[in-house]
Amino acid sequence: MPSFIEVHLEQIAYVQFFYHLKAFMKIIKTSIVIMVLCLFKTTNLNAQKLMHSLGATISVLYGKISSNGSSSSFTLQQTNFCYFPRYNIVENDNSSVSLGAPVGIGIGLVSNTYGSDNGIAFAYDLPVVIDYNIGCKSTSDNDKNFGYYFGLGFGYYKVNLSSSQYSDFKGASYGPMLRGGVRIGSLKESWAGHSITVGMFYKKGLEANKLSTVGFNVLYDL
Repeated sequence: MPSFIEVHLEQIAYVQFFYHLKAFMKIIKTSIVIMVLCLFKTTNLNAQKLMHSLGATISVLYGKISSNGSSSSFTLQQTNFCYFPRYNIVENDNSSVSLGAPVGIGIGLVSNTYGSDNGIAFAYDLPVVIDYNIGCKSTSDNDKNFGYYFGLGFGYYKVNLSSSQYSDFKGASYGPMLRGGVRIGSLKESWAGHSITVGMFYKKGLEANKLSTVGFNVLYDL
């Protein structure tokens, strides 16, 4: 049975989460307006389209966590299977603004300096991102050999430790993120109009421990 203090602290955590989420959504809305205005400076806007990518994400969640009144270093190295649907809000011949969700699920290794502990963690990643795409695969019809993207978003990362004695971080990390990368395609028939995306991201947590996340991904654009 959780104590009154534990329940109260949990309620405060939820209030803080939604407060930060509301503030960040204002930033997202402003960014969407700016990116769309940039696209409207060009002509021949096309219909909106849904695109898909599959691949893997390797990320490192790190920082300090509190345990029994003391602070210790915490690291989670995670490899996720990633599915990334993105929807072009607006697009032209060579660029687009897209809204997407590169969701991931996987198993990783945890290390904690407190007690020299190691563990295995199951985790899932639920980010929402908005990107400005240029060149290769900025649209489904863009067949250029090279392109790039940059954007921002908000990520929610849930971790469950399955085997650990000392690592007490069993909760969530959430916060704003910056991302960017390149896309490489080919006109060869063997590529069948597909491309490869190589990207990276950085997320700063807003939860009590304020953990940071650095990640890299490789995706096959369908």
